[in-house]
Amino acid sequence: MSRSGYGWRWAYRTLISYHVSRKKAFYLATRYWITGDTGRFRSHGGFRMSRLRK
Repeated sequence: MSRSGYGWRWAYRTLISYHVSRKKAFYLATRYWITGDTGRFRSHGGFRMSRLRK
């Protein structure tokens, strides 16, 4: 289904590195794992809009 290395754990670690709270990172990583897209979300202390897609 997904490329090797780009699963839930990769998404979670990436989101944490974007300075997203752990609770929101958990939710977004799960959404990424299920749908392949996080949707747009605020990151880097609220100064950026980001999105993870497969």
